[in-house]
Amino acid sequence: MCTTCLNPMGSDHEEAVTVAIEAPALEVFRIEEPKKDEEEEDDEDSEDDFDKSSEALWPLAKLQAQLEALSLERPRLQDRKLAVLLTTGAMNPPHRGHAQLLRQASERLTKAGFAVAGAWLSPSHDGYVQPKARKLGTIGLSASFRLEAAERTVGDDALLAVGRWEAMKPGRWPDYPEVAVALQRKLRGVEKAWQLQDGFKVFYACGTDHAQSRGLYRGFLTERGFGVVIVPRAGDDASLEAPERSVFVADSIDGEGASFNSTMVRSALEKHRKSVVNRTLSGGAADFMLRPSSQDYCLFQEDFKKLGIEPPHESETV
Repeated sequence: MCTTCLNPMGSDHEEAVTVAIEAPALEVFRIEEPKKDEEEEDDEDSEDDFDKSSEALWPLAKLQAQLEALSLERPRLQDRKLAVLLTTGAMNPPHRGHAQLLRQASERLTKAGFAVAGAWLSPSHDGYVQPKARKLGTIGLSASFRLEAAERTVGDDALLAVGRWEAMKPGRWPDYPEVAVALQRKLRGVEKAWQLQDGFKVFYACGTDHAQSRGLYRGFLTERGFGVVIVPRAGDDASLEAPERSVFVADSIDGEGASFNSTMVRSALEKHRKSVVNRTLSGGAADFMLRPSSQDYCLFQEDFKKLGIEPPHESETV
C-alpha cells in the first residue's frame, strides 16, 4: 500500500489543472483557415496566463545550450537559418521511434542549410488520448505518465526536449497547429534575447499517414512562416517534397525501428515481454516502466495497474 502519494502529479507537475473534458471530434484542422480580425491575431500571438505559468511547459535549457555552441562558430548566429522541430501525438507510450523521427527530420533540415537548435516531443492532451483509447478498446495512459515517459525517452540527448504545453493545457485539447503556434510564441523571448532578426523557423515533423490525411504536402501554416518535415517509415510511399513551400521529406526510418509503435509497446508491457520493451524503449524509459521505483509507482499507480506492473518489493528499492 502506498502511503506517500499526496500529490499524484508529482512535484514537477504542480501547475497541472484537472478538468472534465467532453471529447471533441478529431478532424478539426483545415489548411485554409478563416481570416481573423486584428484583435484575434494579437490574442493568438501573445502569451496568456497559462503560457507564462511555468517554464516547464516549453523547456529551453537545451535550446540555449545549442545557441551557445553555435555562437562560437561561423557564420554568425544572426546570419544563420535557424530552425526548431516539433512533433505531437498520443505517445501512448512514447518509444524510440518518436525520438528517431525528430532526429531524421533534423538531418534533413541540416542538409537543407538550416541550423537546428531545438526539438520537442509533445505528448497529446488526455482529452484526445482517453476517448481514442476507449474507442479502440485499449489502455489510455495518463498525460502525466506519458510526459514522464517522454522525459525518460529523451534523457540527456543534447537536442530533444519534452513540451508539456499541449498535455497540460486546461480545458479542451489543442490540436497540433495550435501547439505549433504556442511554441512559436514561446520562442519570441529567446529571439529577442539573442537579437535574432529572422528568428526561428518552426517545422512540424510527422509521418506519411498524418501528412497525407491533413494535406501537409501542400504546406503547413505557410502564411505564418511554418514548415513541415515528413519522415517516412521503410516501405512508405512518400510524395515529393516542395522546398519552396517549406515542405521537406526526410530519409526513411529503416530497420527494426520502422516497426516500432505504441500498440506494440503496450502489448509487450502487459505480457511482460521484456526483450521487446528493451528494444522499443530507451534504457531510461524501459527502467521506468518495467522496474519503477517505489516513488514512481506511488505517483503513477493507476497507470502501472493498467499495464499490469506490480509494485516493487522492498528489497528492490534498497
